Amino acid sequence: MILIVEENRGIRAEAVVACKGSGYGTAEASNGVDALEILEMRDDISLVFTSVNMKGPIDGVQLAVRVHARWPKLAIVMTSGVVNLRQSLLPHRFRFVRKPYAAKPLMTCFKLLIESEHREELSSPQRGPQSAYTLRAPFPWPTSEID
Repeated sequence: MILIVEENRGIRAEAVVACKGSGYGTAEASNGVDALEILEMRDDISLVFTSVNMKGPIDGVQLAVRVHARWPKLAIVMTSGVVNLRQSLLPHRFRFVRKPYAAKPLMTCFKLLIESEHREELSSPQRGPQSAYTLRAPFPWPTSEID
């Protein structure tokens, strides 16, 4: 089960379609507060996919930090079209994907994070430049500093 946290209804719907098309169940939240409430009520969430930039008392980065503190085994994928986070600055099992993203490599990223029994492989992703429009599997994350 993937929890999709995105305030833009259209972008959230696209992520839901991609997840369901790949066989993943989804739960949805439009903000960080609702996401935390869902996580408290459910024990079947394997991955949190959150936008970095959200209005309200908890943005995506704050949500990721809180989720990691409370549920350290949950994988967290953050996304933004505005900021760009360096993967090496993120905690283990955190990933960053730049918007706009392509569904297929995003689902590959999710699959690796959810299904991998080799967590050490995930802590040392391949490095290299990334296009903002296409992600390269199996490790689709950028390496530039925060904008």
